[in-house]
Amino acid sequence: MEVAVRPDDVVGNEVLPKLIEADLVVLVTSLYYYGINAALKAVIDRFYAYNHELHGGKQAVTLISGYGDDSAFASMKLYFKRLLDYMRWQPAGTVLASDSWNGRQLAKHVKEAAELGHQFK
Repeated sequence: MEVAVRPDDVVGNEVLPKLIEADLVVLVTSLYYYGINAALKAVIDRFYAYNHELHGGKQAVTLISGYGDDSAFASMKLYFKRLLDYMRWQPAGTVLASDSWNGRQLAKHVKEAAELGHQFK
């Protein structure tokens, strides 16, 4: 059984057309039970219908926040590596704020993300 996408579908009508045209993709998530958040996952799941248009020719930045040591983020790092490999997108940088609960550390990560972003102006 097929289900039609509603005409007011924001992902299909706004996000994916912009993503197809983009040279740089920024994937942002918090750590949720060792994986990405549901909102980002829902968008990524919609890539499938546009694989041909999305494959190759893009760079990707990942911004990840959460709480835990490096092992807590291992599955997420692997997920993004596999996703970028599959999409044939070039990794262009990552900011991993594994200590985002700490305001001082978080401020450093915000600065790190801003510096990364300035590379693409």
